[in-house]
This record gives sequence, structure tokens and C-alpha cells, in this order.
Amino acid sequence: MAAKKGKGWRSGRREGRSRMVQMTRHLVVSEGKETEPRYFEGVRAALGAANGRKVAIVVKGTGKHTLDLLDFAVEHCRYAPETFDHVWLVFDKDDFPAADFDAMERKCAELSDGSRTFHALWSNPCFELWPLLHLRYTTAPMTAAECQRALAQAMSKDLGVEYRKNLGGLFGMVDGQRAEALQRATRLAAHHGGLGNIKPSAQNPATKVGEIFDVIGPYLVAE
Repeated sequence: MAAKKGKGWRSGRREGRSRMVQMTRHLVVSEGKETEPRYFEGVRAALGAANGRKVAIVVKGTGKHTLDLLDFAVEHCRYAPETFDHVWLVFDKDDFPAADFDAMERKCAELSDGSRTFHALWSNPCFELWPLLHLRYTTAPMTAAECQRALAQAMSKDLGVEYRKNLGGLFGMVDGQRAEALQRATRLAAHHGGLGNIKPSAQNPATKVGEIFDVIGPYLVAE
């Protein structure tokens, strides 16, 4: 990977920012080009006018996978006219090599330098597990196709909505149950911990997508 922390990296801080209200800038880079960007555009829209002056979110859907996704994010940070305090990498296990999938958390930690933090928001098997956890809790291992079917069934039954990959408004449809989703994601992590499943590739089902709300959740209008 060509990126290095030193002079090639921007500091992630802007001179002249107000000491009263400090803007934090977030880059969300997703593997998917449809579901994930639409979801996070919904998050951005939910900030509202006042909070939108405190938190800025840029969403990029790339179609790139695991380590290529990280390379894309690093290059975007290097050349973008704005600076970013947080970079959130949204990616799935699917059928990609376990070694690459598991390496992402370590590489994100290596790139985080105190002025900019990289976050690995992985899902195993796929992103659809995160909205599914708003509606259901399950510990049953599943493929990406099975997870998508489970989400479609839950949304049809609970919300009267037909789920599809390019569905708009997904964030708003499920966000009322975000607290339940966060609790269920934590339960899943504890479940895998009890089984000794340490590596992300061994944790099916599990997701870390909810961790972004630890940072931006208080700024959302629905909070």
C-alpha cells in the first residue's frame, strides 16, 4: 500500500475552525454501490440543518472490496479538497478471502494517527444483517442470499415493504428500532465471544455497522 502516515497525509484538522462549534468531517466509503450508499445518504439527510453545520458526511460507493476499499479511502483522503476526521469503511464478508477480511481492523488501527481515525464497519455475511437486526435477532449462520431473504421477509411482515437492493429510504424505514439493533449487535458479539470466535471471518452473523452511531448518533434529528 503506497499511503504512509507522515508528510503525505493531511493532519485532519483545519486552521480557523471555530473553537465554539468544531466541525467534524466523516468519509463513508462502502463496498456496495446501491444499498449502502443509499442507507448512509439517509443518515446524512437525518442530521438536520443545525447539526449539519457540526457534522459533515461524504458518502462514496465504490464497488471495491476489502483491501482495495481501504486503498481507495486512503487515496481519497490524500487528494480530496476537504479533510476528514473519521473514515468509515463499510464492507461485507461474502465470499472474499478470510485473511483480507480479518486484516482490515488491524490496518485501520495502523492508519489511525490521532488526527484521523479509520473504522472497519464489517458485516458477516453482508450489510443487510444490520437492517435485519432492527427487526429480528438471530444467531443462525447464513449466506448473503439467505440474509437478504430474511430481511425481505421481515420488512414485508413488519413494515409492509418489499425489499430490493436499490431500495430508497431504508434508513428512515428501520431507524426507529436503532436501539434494538445496537443491542442485538452487542448480543451477537457476546455470543461469538462465548464461542471463541475472535476473527471477524468466524463471526457469522455479526456486524459493526452500528459503531458509526457512537460518534454521529447524538447529532441525528431522531435522537
